Amino acid sequence: MTQLGLDHFVTARAGFRRRLTEQRAERLGRPITGHEFDDHGMHIDVEDPPTPPVAFHLIYSDAKSQLSGRCLTLWNAREEVADVRLTGLCHMRGLRRVFMASRIVEVTDLATGEVHDDALGFFRSHPLVRPITAERLADMSPELLALQECRDEIIVLSFVGAADGNFDDDEQDVIVRHVMDRADELLDEAVVRRGVQSWVPDERSFERALSRLCAGEGDAVALMRSMRKVIDADGEVDPEEVAFAEEVRTRFLQAGVS
Repeated sequence: MTQLGLDHFVTARAGFRRRLTEQRAERLGRPITGHEFDDHGMHIDVEDPPTPPVAFHLIYSDAKSQLSGRCLTLWNAREEVADVRLTGLCHMRGLRRVFMASRIVEVTDLATGEVHDDALGFFRSHPLVRPITAERLADMSPELLALQECRDEIIVLSFVGAADGNFDDDEQDVIVRHVMDRADELLDEAVVRRGVQSWVPDERSFERALSRLCAGEGDAVALMRSMRKVIDADGEVDPEEVAFAEEVRTRFLQAGVS
């Protein structure tokens, strides 16, 4: 990193977490014990392998309907008749644990930052359970395909928007429009918006996304245009937002991306 320090990511993650907490309080209406959102991702390590461990943050409901936050490194996922059995390392307990997907009220994919409130559906369609095939790709909605196509740009733009500790609606509007404009066909804006709002990336996701963009993936020109709009969206130019933008510009320049 040339422009960014840990404080930049801590502030941005606080913005993501504030928005996520508000959404949870409205949707769940119940307290969450333990780690509401695990901050294990605060440790920057650019030497991480390009393919991260399969790790998730879970909001889990026990037999008494009490909610707790868990961080799980997944070892195995097995589909059963009416459920998916997940086996892995529970970081809160430091032990091997089994979780049933039907009891998970929210799952965050820590490789991308995507948040899903249909955990059973998410794990049933996960590549560990059901590999992605050409047939499955053909069945994906154009909105989901567009969000996947713009994944790295969404991560970068989200960090620029949340850099000052707040990720407001105007900034999210710019990212939604970015995805809509990048698509080859008309998309349902409400579906795209829900997808954009479900991303809670960490600094390792940012580093991987920026590395892929520097390698020529995505649309760097469109990203730079939208990045300027995100910075201007709230009517103020914050130094934290500028720091993220300068990091992206510097890395693109070093990689010869234009």
